[in-house]
Amino acid sequence: MTRFRAALLAPALVLTVCTATAAAANRFDGSWSVIATAESGGCTGPYSYPIVIRDGNVDDAGDNGVDASGRAGADGRITGTIRKGLASVSVSGRLRGSAGTGRWTLSGLGACAGRWTARRTS
Repeated sequence: MTRFRAALLAPALVLTVCTATAAAANRFDGSWSVIATAESGGCTGPYSYPIVIRDGNVDDAGDNGVDASGRAGADGRITGTIRKGLASVSVSGRLRGSAGTGRWTLSGLGACAGRWTARRTS
């Protein structure tokens, strides 16, 4: 009988956990403006580009030839990749409220690294 009850309750528990996780991640949904500055290597800058977060998923929001992808967690931690042509940039950091900060690294073609800041625009 205990196994039967557990089998009936398991889907409800999974649905509750998934719903809570999705709702928490959504608090960072919206449009963001990101400015990246170089600190080392041969990169120039600053670089500016818009992103959008939908259901915790990061995507580029502009028509600037940049492909941004990644994830904003419920706790504000953000990880992702920005690609333009052959360049691939790894991004990590944290969002808090309507702002964020973090680091980025370009490896391969003229390696360089720096910091980024973001602010919510909607």
